[in-house]
Amino acid sequence: MNQVLIMVAVLVGLHLGRYALMAGGAYLFFWKWKGNPLTATRRIQHQVFTRADLRREVLFSLQTALLFGALFGVVYGGAKPIPLAQSGGWAVLEFCAWMLFVLVVHDTYFYWSHRLLHHPALFRRVHALHHQSRNPSPFAALAFHPVEALFQVAWAIPLGQFLPVPSSVWLAFAFVAMFINVLGHCGVELSPRSWATHPVLGWLNSATIHDAHHQQLDQNFGLYLTLWDRVLKTDRAKLRA
Repeated sequence: MNQVLIMVAVLVGLHLGRYALMAGGAYLFFWKWKGNPLTATRRIQHQVFTRADLRREVLFSLQTALLFGALFGVVYGGAKPIPLAQSGGWAVLEFCAWMLFVLVVHDTYFYWSHRLLHHPALFRRVHALHHQSRNPSPFAALAFHPVEALFQVAWAIPLGQFLPVPSSVWLAFAFVAMFINVLGHCGVELSPRSWATHPVLGWLNSATIHDAHHQQLDQNFGLYLTLWDRVLKTDRAKLRA
């Protein structure tokens, strides 16, 4: 029991810390720095964030972070860390391969679970809360209804239980996923328009693409990639000029 409580405390702190660091840092950088030239030239919407929106986004994101930490702490409390199987240069390749695998699995799961959350019954009761942020700020990154928060992590637990994903990969993934999530909600487009037609970079999602989803509910359901949106013809927003 003590091991579980310690793990819960550690993981709650990890999830709260990564949210505060990345969402708070992006908000300070893009929106509190009044002279930031990126914000002046690359902002997506001209609306300002309302105080009520920011309060709601922060409160529900903190609730999500607590839920994530508690859930993973209970599941993995007392479990031994899983090391990389290789060493030296091979360990780097192994780490990158696992990271790519986890990101692709998560992106695929996210697209389909996101489409499910847009079913009228689930949308009204669950996902509509996230879409109250028509002009999302970086703080909207984890602003989920508790049921949606469970949707968000449902894929990771069986993956971790049945595959020997190294613990270092999960730790790095937690920060990479949050970083991309915050960028998608930051309200500023950092990607050049040329990326949209680039043979490789064109497959990456962007803040403009996700911002369009917050305004038009039938488009752009992806997270990291535009793959599933392209395949299923839901990629209706392009990078801004």
